[in-house]
Amino acid sequence: MVFSLFSFAMIIPLLRVIFNEEESIQALANENPGEFVWTKESIVDHFNYLLSNYAIMEGRYQTLIMICVFLVSMVFLKNLFTFLSTFFLSDLIQSSVLDFRNRLFKKVLYLPMSFYTEERKGDLLSRFSVDLKEIELSVKATTNAIFKDPFYIVGYFLTLFVISYKLTLFIIIFLPIAGFVISRISSGLKKRSKLGQENVGNMLSMTEESLYGLRIIKSFNAQQFILKRFKDQSGYLYRLMLGVNRRVFMASPVSEFLGVVATAGVLLYGGRLVLGNEILPDVFIGYLILFSQLISPFKSISKAIYDSSQGIAALNRVDAVLNEEEKIVDSPNALEKLSFKNEISFENIHFKYDEQEILNNISFQIPHGKTVALVGHSGAGKTTLADLLIRLHDVSSGQIAIDGHNIKNINSSALRSLMGVVSQESILFNDNVYNNIAFGDSDVNEEKVIEAAKMANAHEFIIALENGYKTIIGDGGNKLSGGQKQRISIARALYKNPQILILDEATSSLDTASEKAVQQALDRLMQNRTSLVIAHRLSTIKNAQKIIVLDKGKIVEMGSHDELIKQNNFYKRFIDLQSLK
Repeated sequence: MVFSLFSFAMIIPLLRVIFNEEESIQALANENPGEFVWTKESIVDHFNYLLSNYAIMEGRYQTLIMICVFLVSMVFLKNLFTFLSTFFLSDLIQSSVLDFRNRLFKKVLYLPMSFYTEERKGDLLSRFSVDLKEIELSVKATTNAIFKDPFYIVGYFLTLFVISYKLTLFIIIFLPIAGFVISRISSGLKKRSKLGQENVGNMLSMTEESLYGLRIIKSFNAQQFILKRFKDQSGYLYRLMLGVNRRVFMASPVSEFLGVVATAGVLLYGGRLVLGNEILPDVFIGYLILFSQLISPFKSISKAIYDSSQGIAALNRVDAVLNEEEKIVDSPNALEKLSFKNEISFENIHFKYDEQEILNNISFQIPHGKTVALVGHSGAGKTTLADLLIRLHDVSSGQIAIDGHNIKNINSSALRSLMGVVSQESILFNDNVYNNIAFGDSDVNEEKVIEAAKMANAHEFIIALENGYKTIIGDGGNKLSGGQKQRISIARALYKNPQILILDEATSSLDTASEKAVQQALDRLMQNRTSLVIAHRLSTIKNAQKIIVLDKGKIVEMGSHDELIKQNNFYKRFIDLQSLK
């Protein structure tokens, strides 16, 4: 700011040297400025005296060269320090965005599963992309408006006030009018920006759903139906963002127009002062040049007002996730390590979701090394019981205990380190086979990966892939068949070598040939492990030491396969239905 001020202030002596006659310069050189004091008049008199003497001794052209060199030096220093300020401010901006991005992703990883039943994935993705970008632009604009532009404005105003307080007071009177106009234009921008960002999230959700369900869309010949829905949403977003952008783009021309109006007023009033010999012409021209430099920081501040409105709307959406309650939290004195030796017990378990009762008074035990199967129709609460054991949800009442320790009093990481999960839907990542099997392990053992793949009946088809274990399997493993994906999921569980195994419909979606290969792998996986098995198929559940039959969130039968067949009730009817199928 200081160098910028000096560079433009040098315009006045430059004009004086060029346009004044030699007699005028000689008169200034002969005029004794008297003793130097820190007043405007004394500073100007001494400067004119020194400059005029230099012009007489060295010549006017040499003086002109000196002023130009000084001017170029000031501009160079101004731009150097502008670059340095931008250089260091960019770190502040990017580190702020980095912090938001990391905190948001961490929050997404640790929020309870119930949160994702309410939120759409596309809306969450828009907070990572669109909203964080809006925050970045807002921080960039406001940092300049806070750390740089006010100093420019104050410095220029002080200088202008020293040159002519009358002209400067005229400008100060005009400023509130300009501020009022800008505030009227920006009103409602925050609300519209928030609506726009929410609709961007809806668009991303619709796109993500369409990509995921493309096979069904084509199969049902629903391309036009989906396209119409997308166009309707896209049209609404277009109209919304058009209004927002028009208001944003209005900031620059409006502030520039107001600046020109102020300049015209200064020209009129200043011209009157010049004609009345109250201010010298070269001083007035220098004043105008300095005043013109005020327009840029004022435009920057007015644009920052608009950008911050959009940034605040985006920040509110990001904060809504960051401030979301983490319901699954470890107690302060949670056990950091647990060795499972005896049994898992479900004691009078009740679970509600949004006031809807899912489980009602569930009690049973899983002895160490034994297999317990959960059987029942869809919606009976089988998967919910497994999720409660993993502590993806917490029970509403009752407790789940491992060796007498309530799992709420066990560190979540320690609890889940005991467990391996193979679900109905094989959840794989867009990475190579090797990393999918060793998922979550930062110190991978290659021999252990291959051994796990062999035990899962996966080694043969893996080495037949284009790049073997280094083959990228695509988004969700879409380059593999269902049976291949499931065997990699089993290999992943085998690699972890868990003490407690949870199988959730692990073979239900497979054909007969794939089921046989997967079942063999599961049998190896379940050997000498405590297992909780959720299944419909008789081949998966008949060898379980205990079978629990659930209906509408309650236990209606419990016993071995033979015992339940003899009872000729729920389980028998369930098996008969399987036989018919």
